[in-house]
Amino acid sequence: MSKVFYKNYSFWLIIITLLILGVSVYAHQIDNFGVYRGLRLLPILGALVFLILRKPKIHRWWMLLFLVLYGVSSALTIGYEISLLAVLSMLFNMLAFWVLIVTLFPKINFRKMNMLFSSIFIIMVLLNAYLLYEFVNMIKEFAQNTLHYLFMMLGAMSLVAAGFFALVYNHLNSSRVSIVFTVFVFTLIFAEVFRAIAYYDFAYGDISVYIARLLNIISMALLIHFAIISARAKVSLAQSQEIEG
Repeated sequence: MSKVFYKNYSFWLIIITLLILGVSVYAHQIDNFGVYRGLRLLPILGALVFLILRKPKIHRWWMLLFLVLYGVSSALTIGYEISLLAVLSMLFNMLAFWVLIVTLFPKINFRKMNMLFSSIFIIMVLLNAYLLYEFVNMIKEFAQNTLHYLFMMLGAMSLVAAGFFALVYNHLNSSRVSIVFTVFVFTLIFAEVFRAIAYYDFAYGDISVYIARLLNIISMALLIHFAIISARAKVSLAQSQEIEG
């Protein structure tokens, strides 16, 4: 990868985000919805290629697996009106979030959380779960079949679980790396929520469409940012340990 990009990657991520968003908005404005949906793959594939080709390697197995599953889900949404593709899209989307959950779970030690903080988290999770349950009930009539609705429910539960584990992970670590990861997860969650709002035309009209796409692009940029700063943090830790040793 170019050293120029890596050295000024934050600037280039902003430029790329604006370019993809601009092209996406144009495609939607001219009612080319197939192209608009296809453009959703660009930031995902871009993140995947960057992480694979970057030397030295800065990715971890879960990043690549997440991007592959999330990318497949996005590709399948191009034909979302076809029942089979809609079901498979929801399935791969759910599996992508499970990758995040499985990655976070071993890093969380609930014993380090005091009773008050644990209670607050439980209340937040229950509240978010209820809100997502009500939201899924709103779109129940739009489900193409029983299996599609089942994956909608499981997908909503996965969003809640991923958000909960991300918050706990950040609370226990309280570092720049954990904050970026948590923001990445929640940006991704809100991207999914606004995508559903936009697709089923619940509110905000085209604004929800553009918000969903913007959040989707930003989430991929945040994943790249997380990979870079976490790799740098590991190098700094290794160097400090060598000095101390």
